[in-house]
Amino acid sequence: MHKFAELNSAQAAQLFAGYCAAQGLNVSAVVQRPDLAELYGDAEQLGAIEQEFGRFVQQPEHPRYQAAAWQLSQPATTESSAALPQMNILQWWQQAPFTCVILLLCLLVYVWQQLDWRSSSAALQLTEPAQLWRWFSPMLMHFSLTHLVFNLAWWLYLGRQLEQRLGSVLLLNIALTVALVSNAAQYFIVGPHFGGLSGVVYGLFGYFWLAGRLNPGQGLHISNGLAGFMLLWLLLGFFDLLWVSMANWAHLGGLVTGLLWAWLLRHQSARSIPASH
Repeated sequence: MHKFAELNSAQAAQLFAGYCAAQGLNVSAVVQRPDLAELYGDAEQLGAIEQEFGRFVQQPEHPRYQAAAWQLSQPATTESSAALPQMNILQWWQQAPFTCVILLLCLLVYVWQQLDWRSSSAALQLTEPAQLWRWFSPMLMHFSLTHLVFNLAWWLYLGRQLEQRLGSVLLLNIALTVALVSNAAQYFIVGPHFGGLSGVVYGLFGYFWLAGRLNPGQGLHISNGLAGFMLLWLLLGFFDLLWVSMANWAHLGGLVTGLLWAWLLRHQSARSIPASH
């Protein structure tokens, strides 16, 4: 992604990015402040993007931009709505297969836990360090429906974006590295009885937070408010002020590993995302 312009209106930048999306052009609006936004475009489409941007600067009030924003905000028609869930699942699988695989594995493991808690825990928790898969398998375990839904919602939100922007191989490497470090931190400092995808989620959060500052062109960003919430949640866990038991060292290990990945990939370019049809 290549930075091609700055605007003194975040709303105008988002409007232009939305119009480009409707035209099949890959443009990201990175909002720094309400009065400052940066525009990044796919290098291969830059000529067409800059041409459209010139038209936008000359006539920002033209109805074509509002019409595109309205079109993008509308639900599908009744005729196509019956096929929408299947199409969404198919598109998710095509765009982010590794994200979908981890989602399905977590769901299957949760069902297994409900049917046979003792066997699932014995098979997946980090109780036998010599069995190498156990350094990763705790990420698939969740101890309540709330725990599962919370982690999977974050995984879908962050993992899908990262996989679309940087590819499945990089998400696989990041997720497994973060899982290894976060699980090791919790195991060596506290013990083997823990589980959950939240260490990996904190790793992705750390990646998004730092990458949004080091390499905005990747198009991976998280708001300061959301970052504040995640850090507050981490601190509350360490001070034992929450109503649930938290794998605090897994969270911290995941966060640090995600920040390190963002620094290592600070020059990595995002790949082009095909327009949806």
